[in-house]
Amino acid sequence: MYGYSAAQTGAAYSRARVLCEHLGEAEPLVATLSGEFVYYFVRGDYRTMRRLTDEARQVSERLPNPVVRLASHRLAGITAMHSGAFLEARSEFEAILQLYDARRHRSQPVHYVHDPKVSALTYLALVLWILGLPDEARRSSNEAFRCAAELDQANLTAHVHNFAGAGLDELLGDVPGVRAHAEAIVELADRHNLGYWRVNGLILRGWAMVHEGAAEAGIALMRQNAADRAALGVGWYQARYLCMLAAAYARVGQAELGLRVIAEAKSLVAANDEHMWEGELDRIEGELKRVQGASATEIETCFARAIAITRAQGARSLELRATRDLARLWHDQGRHGDACALLTPAFGWFTEGFETADLRATKALLDELT
Repeated sequence: MYGYSAAQTGAAYSRARVLCEHLGEAEPLVATLSGEFVYYFVRGDYRTMRRLTDEARQVSERLPNPVVRLASHRLAGITAMHSGAFLEARSEFEAILQLYDARRHRSQPVHYVHDPKVSALTYLALVLWILGLPDEARRSSNEAFRCAAELDQANLTAHVHNFAGAGLDELLGDVPGVRAHAEAIVELADRHNLGYWRVNGLILRGWAMVHEGAAEAGIALMRQNAADRAALGVGWYQARYLCMLAAAYARVGQAELGLRVIAEAKSLVAANDEHMWEGELDRIEGELKRVQGASATEIETCFARAIAITRAQGARSLELRATRDLARLWHDQGRHGDACALLTPAFGWFTEGFETADLRATKALLDELT
């Protein structure tokens, strides 16, 4: 009734968890712990997420119960993803896929906010793309949709459309895909009164409009619904949506407005101790400074910082974007040899996804350089 991020939701889960701890019942305790975690996750409160993840792990060690273990892995995976520990997140989500038994676990949806397998597959789609495995990411997305169709729950279906669908397609640069998922999210939200999902769907619709040629209207829709989302107290994925908005401003040459959005996103990321999109924020800041006409040193500093962050995270796809942007800057300065030496190993790491927009763009730049 109130939504994921409403204060009433958090208070209800906190009270329920106290009662479950008093009664000493394991599975209801996991249900309330998971629900309380999602409240803080959606709000972007990493410190509390970390604490609740640790509590779930302690319960899992104490009680040899598969429901408890599934919840523990899910909370740990989401927390790792939020903090930019992508290899750890992948490991936790894949542990769910190994443990999950549909015959035993699908009959107990009360124990989860989302089905653990569908949730794992959904977030794995994003994590695998970030790690430089776009084909594996697509397979995870397809499996998430297949499992969600079997469960046929409106909230869960919206979740999959949002992240395994539109979220992955946005990263892949698939504009028709994002548009289709955005419309599905908005339709589900309108039919089932899912306000949280509706604002997400409208941001995604706006992004598609920008790339379809209706930039002014699309940016206005993105900006309004990003503000509405913030007003709901939502922190999760807000940095990504602000990245998308800032990149839209760069696309239409409005650098100053885009840099304001980047500053807002960086403030949010610092407050939430979030590192998932940290490198992307620096990269897009570099793009905006380039549009603005800033000095080459300023621009290069942004791209170099983005490369360092994403490389440390093992975020190969994000590292490739930042490396390509810096290589393009050097190319335009006539530093063709330096640009080629920088970009060749970044591109050479990839073994799949050569039809994707990022890898095609990288190959085209390398062809120019050689």
